[in-house]
Amino acid sequence: MKKVSLLLLLLYYNILPGQVNYNTQIQTIFNSNCIGCHGSNHNSGLDLRSFESVIAGSNSGFVIVPNNHANSLLWQKVNSGAMPPGNNPDLTESQISLIADWIDEGALNEEKTASFSLDVVVQGT
Repeated sequence: MKKVSLLLLLLYYNILPGQVNYNTQIQTIFNSNCIGCHGSNHNSGLDLRSFESVIAGSNSGFVIVPNNHANSLLWQKVNSGAMPPGNNPDLTESQISLIADWIDEGALNEEKTASFSLDVVVQGT
């Protein structure tokens, strides 16, 4: 009996279709539009300079509800136009949608990767 084993290992995708990358997409929005006010000294306590501080939330509590953008205070504020305030231009619809997608994908700081192995045993005569 002849056995042949085939092992597929470490099949990785850099970005799965539709996946939002926090560092290159979301943090870029915050850097360009938000951290002028929401740095370390904002009176709300919301610091948007890093993933860890975004997830930590504000003085009022969490601003992100992973997998649920509609109940996330951060998304509600940018979607309503309340943030960014004053003379700052509102975020574009695509930026707001990207934030919603990121939250709905679990509000992760890292890219999802797919990894699996497959053993195939072929028996011959």
